[in-house]
Amino acid sequence: MSDDSVVIDGVRFMSLYHHDGRFVRGAGLFAFARRDPDGGRTIFCLELAQDISRKAGCGHVAWAHAVSHGMNELLVHLAGSQQTPGEVEADATFPPLRYALFEDAPSTVGDTASPADKADQAA
Repeated sequence: MSDDSVVIDGVRFMSLYHHDGRFVRGAGLFAFARRDPDGGRTIFCLELAQDISRKAGCGHVAWAHAVSHGMNELLVHLAGSQQTPGEVEADATFPPLRYALFEDAPSTVGDTASPADKADQAA
């Protein structure tokens, strides 16, 4: 396996420059990642998209989190590839994986408190 690919849960991802998502016109999995000095990867976001070029860019909700933590690559696995999960080459290497996933802000769905009530609670 080349240094430009990584295996996550038995699925091979190719490594791209983190701004190159706009060139990947197709469905599949993508991950915002940082290649660490030990050759491992830190994953900030792992997501399925119908069109990677429309999702894996600076407008993504996790982009700022990933960039602020040193994102330097985009990992991509295109849908429709011939690989099945768990099927990788015999010489495949599995670099250490770390996760620092972006977590959305808490949901306010069902929150019925008025802004004045929230201000009173904060005081």
